[in-house]
Amino acid sequence: HYMARNFFAPVMVSGLEDAKKGTVELHVTSDLLRAEAGKLSWVVTDTAGRKLLTGTKDVRTPTNGNRKAATLKLAKLLTTQGERDLLVWLELTVKGQPASTNLVTFARPKHLTLAAKPGITTDVSARKDGSFNVALKTQRPAMWCWLELEGADVTLSDNFVHLRPGKAVRLTLTPSRSFTLTQLRKALQVRSLVDTY
Repeated sequence: HYMARNFFAPVMVSGLEDAKKGTVELHVTSDLLRAEAGKLSWVVTDTAGRKLLTGTKDVRTPTNGNRKAATLKLAKLLTTQGERDLLVWLELTVKGQPASTNLVTFARPKHLTLAAKPGITTDVSARKDGSFNVALKTQRPAMWCWLELEGADVTLSDNFVHLRPGKAVRLTLTPSRSFTLTQLRKALQVRSLVDTY
């Protein structure tokens, strides 16, 4: 069993795909009462993790609203790769700090051509308060990853994260009972979308 902590995300990035046009509209949503300087970045990969296109754009967050920030034109990549083999990874930083990430696909999750064994690794370290830092890395893209702990419930700083090669995702894990670092490493399990097939 696992629970996500509810946390307030005042700034978010999202994408709206249109397979017929071969585009992804990138939007920035903000609950902030003043505009902030930010940087929007994107990495387009195939489902094996090979980079096909990257880019960045300086943006200003909207004041308590939503703003279209850019449109990615991916018709050529859709033709060569197909809808089932294209992933668009989005990241927004504000004041130099990560604020939001997102993933856009042109196919439904069950139709993506994902590797059966993405090669996910974990790096776990103990914190003084009894919780643990967990860094997740992967050799190939892994969608909707979640953590389970054998023998205990767990509270996580985030659930259902997407992993791409070369980009670690860091989470905080708090077990419902006391674990040593060795015990936690042994009991920790990482699952992803392909484990549901």
